[in-house]
Amino acid sequence: MIGHSRRRVAAGEAGGFDIWTAAATEAGPRVVVLGGVHGDETQGVLAAGRFATDETRLTRGSVAVVPVCHEAAFAADSRTSAIDDGNLARVFPGDPDGTPTEQLAHHLYTEVLRGADLLIDLHTSGQGYDMPFLAGYIAETATAESLSQQAAAAFGAEFLWRHPVRTEGRTVSVVDQAIYVECSGGGLVSNASVDAYLGGVLRVLSAMDMIADPPLDPPRSSIRITGGGDLDRDMISVRNEGQFLTDLKGGAQVEAGQLLGTVVTTDGQTLEEVKAPEAAWVMAVKRRPPVVAGDLVVCLATADE
Repeated sequence: MIGHSRRRVAAGEAGGFDIWTAAATEAGPRVVVLGGVHGDETQGVLAAGRFATDETRLTRGSVAVVPVCHEAAFAADSRTSAIDDGNLARVFPGDPDGTPTEQLAHHLYTEVLRGADLLIDLHTSGQGYDMPFLAGYIAETATAESLSQQAAAAFGAEFLWRHPVRTEGRTVSVVDQAIYVECSGGGLVSNASVDAYLGGVLRVLSAMDMIADPPLDPPRSSIRITGGGDLDRDMISVRNEGQFLTDLKGGAQVEAGQLLGTVVTTDGQTLEEVKAPEAAWVMAVKRRPPVVAGDLVVCLATADE
């Protein structure tokens, strides 16, 4: 970004992070862009890093970018910290006297997130799930107009996912107006996915009248869905130990009663069939087949009327 500066923040045993900032001469919104909250979600790291160092010119307001929020997890290519096994995306706003991951969250909150007008949190499905390209935001009703709803729509993802309830501990729980994005991960990173993330950030800033040159491609018309997006809770679980087999991919549309997958033994005996309780879209599906009773395997969302 034109006129950007870089500052290092020490955050205790977890290490720290670099903040890139840029500010226009004209006052305006303060936007934060985060990558690498989970260490195995590389698209967001690369897109945030490119955005932090490119030549985008701000016309008003300011932007702060942290390309790698959780350096210990990123170095280990892991969702959680190699130091304390902490999940950074579950402990905001953090604790200055807590675990290394909680201390890191505290520094990110106090040094970067607090007071932001909008947060753009760049995630992917990582190595554990398959998910479609989506932008999520929080609003109690589908008709609620907010900066987060407008930003999520401007990002240009395939799905626009509204969550009626704010889940504590997430980055988006500590900023009033916030969006997060996801796309397919699984250890593969394409140039196209990084370009899509960078283009989405630029479209949001353009919609907020913060940059001089708008992106050439307008946002697509997203499929509007709603439901809980907490992959620790808002998913269908299995009752048996075995191997979960499915032909589904993130973004698939399913009908009520449709087979989502089966749990089988290693010799092919079917232990359980998992079926859709209602017509919906598949927002996340477990990648690896081994399961035990209670494991979460499929997350569904319904049309947001």
